[in-house]
Amino acid sequence: MAAPLRIQLTPEEDRLLLELSLDPRTHKKTRLWAMMVRLAAEGWTAPKIAQHFHKDRTTVYLVLRRFVREGLQGLAYRKPPGAPRKFTPEMAAFVEERLAEDRVWTAPQLAAALAERFGVRLAPKVVARHLRAMGYVWRRTRYVPLGKPTEEEVKAFAEEEGEAKRGRRRG
Repeated sequence: MAAPLRIQLTPEEDRLLLELSLDPRTHKKTRLWAMMVRLAAEGWTAPKIAQHFHKDRTTVYLVLRRFVREGLQGLAYRKPPGAPRKFTPEMAAFVEERLAEDRVWTAPQLAAALAERFGVRLAPKVVARHLRAMGYVWRRTRYVPLGKPTEEEVKAFAEEEGEAKRGRRRG
């Protein structure tokens, strides 16, 4: 059996740990870990600390070892690493270039363009989410003629619209 971890705190470290454990703006895990270290410094054993906080004793040992190794910085909560993001800054630049073109791009079209250019398959929903994060929003596209249309253009448009409503196509 390994020797128990002995933790000795300076008055300054004890004061900082107390502040950490009581500060509501500090991440809740950091507050918990600060309390664990203070109890260990008071002579509590890891199994007793684990029982007090309803945690596994291996968790307490990990926290105490990290504190011994890294000091107060070891108690700072760090988001656990995950899979790297598929949507890279290069892809964001590529999408911005496509959106600057004089045409309308939909999320499925952008997903296909990204797959072709980068070899990464992204669902259209994912592309739409990244577009919103980049500050783009989907607006229904309207085609509006420049200036006032002539009488012939109005008539031709009305005929096309009538055929489209009936479900017919012109040749």
